[in-house]
Amino acid sequence: MLKILRKKGIAKKILWVVAVVIIISFGFFGTAYLLTGKGVVGYAGKIFGKKVSLEDFDNVYQETRMQAIRQYGADLDKVAHLLNLEAQTWDRMILLHEAKKRRIHISNEQVVQAIRQDPSFQRNGRFDVLIYNAILRTLRIRARDYEETMRDNLKISELYRQATSSVTISEEEVFEEYKKRNEKIQISYVLVSPESFKDEITANADQIKQYYEDHKAEFRMPPTIDVRYLTFAFPEEIKKNEKLVTETAVEAGQENNDESGEETSAEEGQKENGNAGTESPADENEQEIAREKEIDVIREKADAVFQELLINPNMEEVAGKNNLTVENTGFFSMEQPNLTAGWSYDILNDLFQMDVNEISEPYETADGITILQIKENRESYTPEFQEAKEKAQEAVIEKEAGKIAEQKAAENLKAIKEELNKSKLQDFPKAAKDLGLKIDQTPTFNRGQYLPQIGISKEFQEAAFALTEDNKVSEVVETAKGYCILHLDDYVPIENSDYEKAKDALAQELSDEKRNAAFADFVSQLRIKANLIDHLPELRARFQ
Repeated sequence: MLKILRKKGIAKKILWVVAVVIIISFGFFGTAYLLTGKGVVGYAGKIFGKKVSLEDFDNVYQETRMQAIRQYGADLDKVAHLLNLEAQTWDRMILLHEAKKRRIHISNEQVVQAIRQDPSFQRNGRFDVLIYNAILRTLRIRARDYEETMRDNLKISELYRQATSSVTISEEEVFEEYKKRNEKIQISYVLVSPESFKDEITANADQIKQYYEDHKAEFRMPPTIDVRYLTFAFPEEIKKNEKLVTETAVEAGQENNDESGEETSAEEGQKENGNAGTESPADENEQEIAREKEIDVIREKADAVFQELLINPNMEEVAGKNNLTVENTGFFSMEQPNLTAGWSYDILNDLFQMDVNEISEPYETADGITILQIKENRESYTPEFQEAKEKAQEAVIEKEAGKIAEQKAAENLKAIKEELNKSKLQDFPKAAKDLGLKIDQTPTFNRGQYLPQIGISKEFQEAAFALTEDNKVSEVVETAKGYCILHLDDYVPIENSDYEKAKDALAQELSDEKRNAAFADFVSQLRIKANLIDHLPELRARFQ
């Protein structure tokens, strides 16, 4: 079957197959280990009231794993911890059960055509059997197994088509979405900030205590860690030749000025002194090579210290032997990280996965190499009242200031409307100014855009785009910055010519989104009908 795809040949070296070899190093995540040892220990679970053997589950699991490899490639190791491949396997089995129930059949010709059209197996736009065989061989997959995986994929694709065939997207929906994404407005607004009223508020002991009791969850402290670390700094980068030329020229001009008492320009100084004191490109290159050699020495030293720490994790002791200084961060959380060391998010994320006294591998940045060790960690906890008292007091003051700001904003809105009603001009800035209110104006913006002072506020923008020529003034709108009264200054409609150019692509995008949402609902309903019983966690526990 499908022998046309499996003709024998001597595979040539294909550079990008190396990437597949890397993928293999990620390991096999399967459940096959449950089949080893003292024979079969049970079954994987049940769907639609029927038992699913471990062997059947593992076969489909390998298909799911293959889909993940094809989707994420060399990035799979970065996202593997986010993928629940077992849950995806159950979904795949449920969908294939439904495909069988609907008698969806995929012919050999359809499988052949799908594989031939896969760009992964093509060279210069045409299917290449050598590439096909080489990839399957590297992935340790039999051609028959891959072809059956492709057949199942096509069954699910046909099921997707059937389940979403009734989904349509209207011209009106496309137009409204384009308008929503591209129309722009400009707003004037009055902001009443709670910050203005904090000094007027005094919180008494009973209020503070009661607030703490009613809102204990707000004061819960996140996990924190204290990190000790060693730094191996790289030498400074070589200054660029152009900068050195300029500096030397300026110095030369200043020296000539000192000697003659006459003013000499930097350019003249450079001409008089030629290239004296500057680095030629060759010299600069030699310095860069020397710097790289220094960095290699530092890398070797950092690695040697790291190897010592693996044997003796006492960082102070190892640092003393190597004339190094141990630095300390103090306690910090992921929500409020210590940024003074300049560590990236990835490094911080790794730190919060480490155990106490565990030594990190050397991290290299542009400035040097760092080796880290968790000195101490603290679990999340809810502090007692005395520890949380200051924060509780701040919270009470903020809450009361917010009430005053909201009331003041409502009074301002009433006064503005009264001022506007006095004149047919409906001059919002003048009305606000006459009332002694500070008025700000946004740039012309569209939805989702960051606004100075306001930031990204869904409430502000929703209120802004709800304004019309007949209703230019909003009600009081609460934002993270305070309470706002908005006025529509300008509206920039979409260009019909731009819409005509973009509508087909947008229609396809919206149609895909709508179909995917419909299929997700379809799968959810199937899961309910399947009444899944998953025995894998229980079986896995027996092996731990």
